[in-house]
Amino acid sequence: MWQTSFTTARYEVALFRPYDRSESAKPEPKPAETADQAKSAKKEAPTPSRRDAEAARRERLNPTLSAKEMRVKERAAKNAMRDEQFTRTEGTPGKLLMRDFIDSRRSVAGYSMPILMVTLAFSLLVSSFSTDAAFLVTWFTYGIFALIAIDIFLMWTKYKKLHAERLPNVPLKGLLAYMLNRAINLRRLRMPAPRVKPGDKI
Repeated sequence: MWQTSFTTARYEVALFRPYDRSESAKPEPKPAETADQAKSAKKEAPTPSRRDAEAARRERLNPTLSAKEMRVKERAAKNAMRDEQFTRTEGTPGKLLMRDFIDSRRSVAGYSMPILMVTLAFSLLVSSFSTDAAFLVTWFTYGIFALIAIDIFLMWTKYKKLHAERLPNVPLKGLLAYMLNRAINLRRLRMPAPRVKPGDKI
C-alpha cells in the first residue's frame, strides 16, 4: 500500500509539476494603453491658433532678415539690376559691331590718353625754365588733338561703310559718341572687355 501511494505521488509530480513551472515562468502581460491615454498624450502639445499658423507660414515664405542680411540682399539686387541693364544697353547690334571694329584696330586715339598725360607733365616741368619750350609743348599738344580728330574721322568714315553692309536697317544714332568714348580709352580699360585682338577680321 505504501508503494502504491508512492507510485501515485510520483506520477502526480511527473504530470503536474512541468505545467506549474511553465505557468510560473510566463511574464505578466503589461496592461494595454487605453484610447483615452493615447488621446491625452497627443493633446499634450497645444494646437496652434489660426493666426499663429498663418504667421509661421509667412515666416517660412518670407523669413525675417537682420539689418546686415537686408543690406546684403539689397546690394545683390542692385548689382543684378545694373548688370542686366548694362547687358541690355551694350548688347545692341550697332554697339557690338562698333566695339569689334574699334578693338580690331591700332589707332592714334587709343594711345592719346598716355601721350597727353606725359605732355602735360612735361609742359608743367619746362614752363618754369623756358617760355619757348612751354610754347613748343603747347603746340605739340594741339598737334596730338589734331591727330586724334583725323583718326576719329577716318574711323567713322570706314565704320559707316561697314555698318551699311552689315546692319543696313539699324540707325547710326549715338554710335559716333560711343566710338569716341571707346577709342580714346586704353584697351585694358575698355568696358565691355574686347573680344577680338588687334588685326583680327570682323
